Amino acid sequence: MTLEKSEAVATPSRLARDSVLVGAATVASRLLGFARDVLIARLLGAGPVADAFLAALRLPNLVRRVLGEGGLNAPFVPLYLAIKGEAGNAAAQKFAGEAASHLALLLILLVGLGEVFAPWVVLGLAGGFAEEPATLALAAHYTRLMLPFLLLTTLAAMLAALLNAERRFALAALAPALMNAILLAALLALLATGSEPAFAAPWLAGLVSLTGLAHLALIVFGLRRVGLPRPSLRWSPDMTNLVRTGGATLLAASSAQLVLLVATQIASSEPGSVAALYYADRVFQLPLGFVGVAMGTVVLSEMATVSAAEHDAALGRALALGLALAIPAATALTLLSEPIVSVLFEHGRFGPQDRQLTAAALSAFALGLPFAVIAKVLGQVYFSRQTPRLPLLAGGLAVLVAALAGLLLSTDGRAAEMAALAASLAFVAQAGLLAVALRRSGLWRPSLSSLRPIGATLVASAAMALALMLAGDALGPMLAPGQPTLRRIAALCLLCGGGLVVYAALAVLLDAFGPDRFSLRPLRKRRG
Repeated sequence: MTLEKSEAVATPSRLARDSVLVGAATVASRLLGFARDVLIARLLGAGPVADAFLAALRLPNLVRRVLGEGGLNAPFVPLYLAIKGEAGNAAAQKFAGEAASHLALLLILLVGLGEVFAPWVVLGLAGGFAEEPATLALAAHYTRLMLPFLLLTTLAAMLAALLNAERRFALAALAPALMNAILLAALLALLATGSEPAFAAPWLAGLVSLTGLAHLALIVFGLRRVGLPRPSLRWSPDMTNLVRTGGATLLAASSAQLVLLVATQIASSEPGSVAALYYADRVFQLPLGFVGVAMGTVVLSEMATVSAAEHDAALGRALALGLALAIPAATALTLLSEPIVSVLFEHGRFGPQDRQLTAAALSAFALGLPFAVIAKVLGQVYFSRQTPRLPLLAGGLAVLVAALAGLLLSTDGRAAEMAALAASLAFVAQAGLLAVALRRSGLWRPSLSSLRPIGATLVASAAMALALMLAGDALGPMLAPGQPTLRRIAALCLLCGGGLVVYAALAVLLDAFGPDRFSLRPLRKRRG
């Protein structure tokens, strides 16, 4: 590796800039998706139609989160960059065409099988529906309407990984926002016409598939400068390498979403709990999307090219930056779960009982947020080396912990909360196993200087928590459900904004982001 190349990938300012770019684009998509789900709650409520629709929506959401937001980067990017470095751009483009073509064939087969066996697909997502035949039938119908989305958006994700490999992060990260914008427009139209849930849900389900087509079209447009790979069904040795490591890598990268599927299974044992868990998860995904997706996408490209001497520094920066965002977010979600859920969702058919169920689930989800981010960052070390065995084991452990915790924590009337808590415990187990394995293998040697910013983040977050509790008492009357909507929104924004100011001020004062984390001084020192 040349000095110039090493400097390019190891510069702290570049890591921060690319992470913020991808994170901001992901948050834009999540905010639009969040607005979409607020309108879904208003339109469908939390009854049987909502349970069926949201259970069916779990599969497209799983695919979009895992693949549409960078999941295919892990198996594809390191191999693509290795081919490009050894054999040149033409060989790398040829490999990309082979990968996309074979993936398309596989997807056509899987979607066809899904259309035939849709009820069994639903039971795999929400097994509790076996006791509710009417809800199961609705969910199977909605699933069939949504399945083409999987073909279109997965193929788009494959091509988006090519953009990410070329460090063109913006368009690939913005594409999911277009999908949510389309659904948001449709929801506004259905609400304006006063559509009933039974009429609106199938129309929305069909529109989900059309958003996949929009996703694919946008990515194809973005590949004009990089070059659209030519389709090819030739099976090369590079394809053998991709299949050998790619399946395990993709499965390992999908572990967080598999944990959430297990949580949905747990919640499906009680009516209304699937919807409550879904709405809580949507709030939880806002910070997880900004931090986890951004750090995962950018850190992978960094780790795939960084030198051994710079490895610990790059990993330390990524962890400190990720936790500097995740810890305060988790603190705020825990303390403000009730007002957040009330202001965002408590409208139309979404009532006080739905608010309590959703807020309890959100608080439980928040406990696992920092650990989900740690697992995301640490896993990139193995993905960049094309050795996914350990992340796969850690992901399997997380799924097992979620399932066992769900069984042990099962409590009548609190299925959504216990499902979310099981997911958080799974993230703790996953992060712990990865951290111990990295430390024992010598791939991560944490130093006091790399851990000090994390301690500063904890102190700043504790001060923010105190400020939020004091301000919450003062602003409580303005947040009450009976208050005008705009007043409640303003009070919540003031509360969140005040907490952010307190945290940011102390974080900077205590150097929670670490020296030179956003500057070019290390680069200048090396050049000097």
